[in-house]
Amino acid sequence: MNQTKNDQQEIISYPDLPLAIYLEIAAHLEQVDGLSVELLSEDRPDFAYQRSQIKGFKIQGDPLDPPLLKSILDYYNQLYGSYKQL
Repeated sequence: MNQTKNDQQEIISYPDLPLAIYLEIAAHLEQVDGLSVELLSEDRPDFAYQRSQIKGFKIQGDPLDPPLLKSILDYYNQLYGSYKQL
């Protein structure tokens, strides 16, 4: 999706979420009409296998409040704990 003047964006992070689950969430979000999702790499200088290598994802869309977006984020919130907006 190309960004337009009215596009909104939000950066979401689930602390310590594994890469596979970030990929799953992104795949679900990309199925919502009008949204695009970009995974953001972790920018910590030290590497640790125990931590996710993904910092979060950027969601863009116009508008950025479709009910399905909230439903998907709420589902993963129940499974893996609260997400943070960065």
